[in-house]
Order: sequence, then C-alpha cells, then structure tokens
Amino acid sequence: MLLTLIFVILIFSLIVLFYIPEHHTKTIRKLALLSSGTVLILSCFLLSTFNSNVSYFQNVNTYSCGLDFLNIYITVGLDGISIFFFILSSFLIFLCLLFIWEEKLLKQYVMSLLLMDLLLLLVFSVLDLLLFYIFFEAILIPMYLIIGVWGSRERKVRAVYLFFFYTLIGSLCLLLGIIYIYYTVGTLNFEYINAYNFTFYEQYWLWLAFFFFFFI
Repeated sequence: MLLTLIFVILIFSLIVLFYIPEHHTKTIRKLALLSSGTVLILSCFLLSTFNSNVSYFQNVNTYSCGLDFLNIYITVGLDGISIFFFILSSFLIFLCLLFIWEEKLLKQYVMSLLLMDLLLLLVFSVLDLLLFYIFFEAILIPMYLIIGVWGSRERKVRAVYLFFFYTLIGSLCLLLGIIYIYYTVGTLNFEYINAYNFTFYEQYWLWLAFFFFFFI
C-alpha cells in the first residue's frame, strides 16, 4: 500500500506541475518539496516496518496495465538490499530539490528530478528483469536533460554525447544477458530467477554482462 501511495504521489505531482505556469515559481517550489518530502517520509516508514528476519520480498504489489488479453502486469516489492537504495534515492532527490531554487527553467528542472525519482524508485522495487531494464534506461532521458541544459561546464553537450555512447554499449551487454535468462528460465520474474540453478559457467558470463553494464 505504501509503495502504491509513493508512486501515486510522484505521478500526481508531475501531472500538476505540467499545468502550472512557469512564472509561478513559489508554487512549483512548494509542490516539489511537499511531494519529495512526503515520499522520503513514507520511504523511511517502509524501513521502520520492514522485517529483516525474512529473505523474501516484502510490500509486494501487482498492478494490471488494463490489457488483460496481453497479460501485462507490473509487480513491485522490496528486499533487504533494495529498501536502502529506495530510501537513498528519495533522500538525494529531496536534497537536489533544495539546491536548485535559483536555477533557470525551474519548472523543467523540478519535473526532470521528480521523474528521475519516480523511475529510480521503480528500478529498485520492480520484480521483473525486463521492466527493470526499461525503467533503468528511461532514467537516462531526464539525466540527458539535466546534464545538457543545467550542466556546470561549457563542455556539457559533449558530456551528454559521451554519456549516451557509453551507456548504449553497457545496455547492449545487459540486454544480451536478459535475453539469455529468458530463454533459459522461461520468465524474467526475480522470484523465479532466484530459485533457478544456473551452472557456474552461466553465472560467470551473466555476471560479466551485468558487471560491465553497471561498471559503465
């Protein structure tokens, strides 16, 4: 329930911000702090209610995309590792919003950060490897804008191009690993993948593919 509430708050805030005129900077600042602060508090509450004595995923929620004939669902949940990344993402985005008051194009900057917050929280909670890949790659969109528009150096445009090039190479490695897992296990659900017994040789090459992606 808390996970659902967090996602709803961020989505609702992005929709409201979209319709607020750019010159209403005070309203934009208040809404940004209110939404990100509420998400941070709810994330901390998730940690306080988290049971560290169990190894399976907690706060599991499944959302239907309204396309039952395609059998498309999004399942989210948290384990003992992802819960801390979840809170850290909420905390860092909240801090970022505190330090951008005097930036140009404030509305677009705030929306980029809140969108990044939403995608990061989905990355650390989604229980499907393909959706993890999609949300992780989607984070690059607001990151490109933040680096290219609000970067602090003159070579920020070049930095965006290099960022795109490097992440593209790493993404191809991850995608190959995901495709292999799907054809081997038959599903991309984390809970099923955790229970599957990969050979040492398979684990070695999959680890290299994932490590190369995250290393970049």
